[in-house]
Amino acid sequence: MSAVVQLWVWFCAYLNLAGWILSVCHQLDSLGYCIALVVFILTTHALRHHFTVQDNFSDWLRKSRRRFRKILSALFLVVASLVFLGGVLYAPTNYDALTYRLPRVLNWLAAGHWFWVPTINDRMNYSAPATEWLIAPQLAIFHSDRTLFLMNAVSFLLMPGLLFSIFRQTGVARKVAWTWMWILPLACGYATQAGSLGNDLTGAVFGLASVHFGLRARRTGKLQDVCLALLAAALLTGVKVSNLPLVLPCLVAVWPALTLFKRNLLAGLALLGITFLVSAGPIMALNEFYTGSWTGDPHNLSQLQAKNPVAAAFGNSLLLLQQSFLPPVLPSAHEWYQRFNEILPAAWHAWLRQDFPRYYLGGFNELPSEENAGLGCGICITTVILMAAAFLPLTRKKIWSWDASLAIGLAAWIAFFAFMLKMGSEATARLLLPYYPLMFLMILRSPVQNFWLHFRVWKIWLMLVALSVLPAIVFSPSRPLWPALTVSQALLKKYPDNHLAQRIAAVYSGYAARNDPLKPLRAPLPGKIQKVGFIAGSNDTEYSLWRPFGTRTVVCLRQHRARTGLLLPDDIEWIVIRKPVWSEASEIPFDVWCEQHHAQNVVTASIVTIVGRGPEEWCLVHLDRAPVPAGRQ
Repeated sequence: MSAVVQLWVWFCAYLNLAGWILSVCHQLDSLGYCIALVVFILTTHALRHHFTVQDNFSDWLRKSRRRFRKILSALFLVVASLVFLGGVLYAPTNYDALTYRLPRVLNWLAAGHWFWVPTINDRMNYSAPATEWLIAPQLAIFHSDRTLFLMNAVSFLLMPGLLFSIFRQTGVARKVAWTWMWILPLACGYATQAGSLGNDLTGAVFGLASVHFGLRARRTGKLQDVCLALLAAALLTGVKVSNLPLVLPCLVAVWPALTLFKRNLLAGLALLGITFLVSAGPIMALNEFYTGSWTGDPHNLSQLQAKNPVAAAFGNSLLLLQQSFLPPVLPSAHEWYQRFNEILPAAWHAWLRQDFPRYYLGGFNELPSEENAGLGCGICITTVILMAAAFLPLTRKKIWSWDASLAIGLAAWIAFFAFMLKMGSEATARLLLPYYPLMFLMILRSPVQNFWLHFRVWKIWLMLVALSVLPAIVFSPSRPLWPALTVSQALLKKYPDNHLAQRIAAVYSGYAARNDPLKPLRAPLPGKIQKVGFIAGSNDTEYSLWRPFGTRTVVCLRQHRARTGLLLPDDIEWIVIRKPVWSEASEIPFDVWCEQHHAQNVVTASIVTIVGRGPEEWCLVHLDRAPVPAGRQ
């Protein structure tokens, strides 16, 4: 396992480094990436003796057969197989990926380098780019998104081994470590992202890898382990800036081994530079340059920063409570969400709307999804039980002593509270996915955990907790492993007035087209067209219009949220427009604007891009540019 984790961290760090270097050289394309990958393969082969391999293949196979005979490990193998099957069968539908992560990569590849994309979707520019640098080679070389899920699938497979290593190195009992190395990865948030493009799972694995190598560096005294620990921590921040507080437990883990750099100061300086490039450092510096704020959002237009820490703590606590304890299946989720919020006094609602406005962008879903899932109801209930039981005087042993587990665990909890006091997102439980594993250290060290594993009823409970992830995997709207469309449409036909049947049909049909929702508008485009204009809202996806990848560029014609106005370059003749936002984009009525610009409405379609918004009117317009001079309209 260790050799695979080493290779994975080096590979991810290398791709991030290669992305920035190729971008500076204006060689961010298929040829540049092919050369970069060949260099990596040759270098890895030359340095293969540095990778720790303890067993040959036959030994590894024999151990694997023995390992997966047990119930929890076998269940993990089943879930991993289902995750892989879903990733193979379905194109990615992750909302963030389709809205800004994939389009920003396609923009960079089209230009041959990173650049600040002129767009109304600010997240396409200021978001941390480590995930994008990992998927860019596949888009550049294969011109397809069907293999992009492998990034998360590999991370998912590495998670149990990393958890066991960290638990054992910090003194967790072997039986407890073995049990929880399989249960934690089966949390809804990790399992639902494993076959998709959500990057919270990737961040969690980088955080675990950093602590793993940091603890190992203490024991081995090898500079290589220190380098891996720091690179993994840098990648953790490069994936998401909200992971920045987690650098604290990573540094606590590796801190005693940092003295190794005293022997080789030059290596330390070189590593510092590489670590900066693969971290969130470059994008923070670029955000400062382009916007005057390292966050990239100086006016907090996205409202991701809570206006005061008390409101942040209260709003995040409510969201964490709601999202963490949802059952695996919850019919009438919207009604339950309304009931929950009706309990809150009106004054609290007013306070949240002012100081934590994104609280109201959340809600309950019938099934855990990759956009909102956290640990899941079963693991959260178990955690509450374990935290209470940790203080029961069932043994004479000390529950905690000041050692690595307490120091790292305490640092993880400090990082958690820093997040809770600052972040203002509606996806609290999901964004905290990288935080949870290290927070468990202080809980699992209690001898009570090992004591309880002697009871059959507790083992049965843990097995049921692990099994609770299966509905989220099998019935997932993103990647259903059952004939969802056929059955949901049949139910709707048989019960046309039933609200639940309508909801099921709308969700599954919406997700079925989510990867390519604008296909009806793209189909009439002439094949020779290389640029398409796009007029929509800040959360709308242009991803469909880039197909076939590598042949077309999409230009956002609406570039300011705060004011109306469209940019109409001379080389844009075809424009895709979301009609409901037209009044925000232009002061001229749509029909009048079309008449002024000799624009023909070629196609109008009712399209669902977000299930909650329902069908909306989109249109494809062709401009006759000859009579009209270019310029801002």
